[in-house]
Amino acid sequence: MFQVRFSYFARPRRGRCDCCDRQQTLEGKILLLEDTALIGDLILCAECAAAWGELLGQAREKVIQQ
Repeated sequence: MFQVRFSYFARPRRGRCDCCDRQQTLEGKILLLEDTALIGDLILCAECAAAWGELLGQAREKVIQQ
């Protein structure tokens, strides 16, 4: 089964966001897992992390409703 997990940095750092490709303060990471194996990750700025969180939250609600 595939899973998506959010992780947040204890101290935000500067770098390039994997989603929007802008040089910004990076605040979070999305981990893509198959069972317990890590498939990939995305390092995200605050704006992209909020957008992904909202998208994944809506998808989770849709699955629960069905």
